[in-house]
Amino acid sequence: MNCANEFGREIVRGITRYANLQRRWVLFKDLQGDLKPDTDWPAFDGAIFAGVPWLVFQHGLARCPRVVHCSGGGDPDLCPVVALDDDAAGAMAAEHLMSCRLKRFAYYGSQVQGWVAAKRLAGFRRTLESNGFSCLESNTITPESKEWMSHSHRPAVIAWLRSLPKPIGILAVDDSTAHDLAEACLEADIGIPDHVAIMGVNNDELLCESAWPPLSSVEADYSRMGYMGAKILDRLFAGETLSLEERLVQLPPLEVVQRQSTNVLAVNDPNVADAVRYIREHACDPCTVEDVLRAVPVGRRWLERQFVAQLGKSPHDLISQERIETAKRLLVQQDLNILDIAGRCGYSSDTSFYSAFRKIVGKTPSVYRREAAPAKP
Repeated sequence: MNCANEFGREIVRGITRYANLQRRWVLFKDLQGDLKPDTDWPAFDGAIFAGVPWLVFQHGLARCPRVVHCSGGGDPDLCPVVALDDDAAGAMAAEHLMSCRLKRFAYYGSQVQGWVAAKRLAGFRRTLESNGFSCLESNTITPESKEWMSHSHRPAVIAWLRSLPKPIGILAVDDSTAHDLAEACLEADIGIPDHVAIMGVNNDELLCESAWPPLSSVEADYSRMGYMGAKILDRLFAGETLSLEERLVQLPPLEVVQRQSTNVLAVNDPNVADAVRYIREHACDPCTVEDVLRAVPVGRRWLERQFVAQLGKSPHDLISQERIETAKRLLVQQDLNILDIAGRCGYSSDTSFYSAFRKIVGKTPSVYRREAAPAKP
């Protein structure tokens, strides 16, 4: 399997956990590379494949009778399969986006070939439709090898994004595709999450955290898949015959890891959405309501009425909330003193910072920091 990505590394981590319990397995580290059918493979008694090309899998299957495939595209008629329940992952994503009070939804990845994309779309659409919503699908080709670098697909993606009704929540087939979609929004100056809320599947932390804004994602915990795959392989070593039901294990997703890309306040008026976006980007500059009004050409009384009607809070309240949310993230970093944090969040004094923090959080910054500190071993 390819350990260049989070999926492969987590699979190996799970296999290693099981192998270390057995104290008798020898793992071929060569199999962590990018093997090809004509590679000089070492002799092995069993194999677990994940994230490899189909020809490589077929070659390994022909070489060894004890094979487990950790893939949503695996076929249990060929060998035992351990996979994420992709239908359930799509359903979980739909539930999360609906909880954001969104009313419009889309799926980016319909053109991806294979069962995984189809299953995630099926779960996503079924859950939306059971709640009275519909799902739009992208008709653009999602990027493959050369498109990742050339961005030749990007104009079509941007055109699709601009054609969508907004605000809208979009599930991408995986984190790589969600990352690409976020870059397209950035290039087209389409606000995330206020106009388009994006989430992926797999919770690859490097991909999710390197996007701007950071991406929400369905956590699959692929180390569980590797552990279960190793456990099944051990049963094959013992000569057991698996039933038809045991040849396909689908593990449910764990949870949605929410990041800024779905931290959305769903509003219908584009001027209100632009005001919310401006506040989120500039609250700590510092920012005032007058600054917002210079960026969004509407009257103050109109904006305040719309904020209260659609968000249940005033523009000033949202500015304070965004500052304090930033402060909470900074307080977890123990190397910053509270006065520095106050300044970074747009407060002119620690007194005003303490007062605002206590009002919103219900405790002082010092107490919050102490309670948020990781427990010592």
